[in-house]
Amino acid sequence: MYRHVDTAGRWVVRISYLLGAMSALVMLGSLLVGVFYRYVLDASLAWSDEVATLAFIWTIFLFSSALVRDFGHVRVALLLDALPRVAAEVFERAIVILVLIFGYILLTTGWDYTVFTANRVSAAVRYPMWLQNAAIPVCGGLIIFHAVVLLLRPTWIRDMPEVNNG
Repeated sequence: MYRHVDTAGRWVVRISYLLGAMSALVMLGSLLVGVFYRYVLDASLAWSDEVATLAFIWTIFLFSSALVRDFGHVRVALLLDALPRVAAEVFERAIVILVLIFGYILLTTGWDYTVFTANRVSAAVRYPMWLQNAAIPVCGGLIIFHAVVLLLRPTWIRDMPEVNNG
């Protein structure tokens, strides 16, 4: 069963990376168009900063959720390397549980905030603000999913090929 869940997790990460890269390209393109209009054509665009902000938020949250699967989240590997193997594994799994709790907080509070801003629109483009704020609960849900996949792992987390402790 874990093999299927792990495969699904890999696909979710690939999709997150793809959507995050597309979002980063939209952000970059929007900023470049805004700079071109401002400094070359001497005419400011009202929408370019808003589009860049929307794309930036989705880029950050998509890539940060994918980093959980790749074990790129913050942890003190120096201390873990100094511990015996079993103790280090216990701490690795405890860290994953803390990451899962963080994902839950993002999911619940992000959902509440998205609902709170559901009737608001952005100033220039007039896109619904829930579209921007939905990145928070989506990221929380993805973090929870990836953390559960790591916790279900039947072998040592420290033996994952993606883990680079130095």
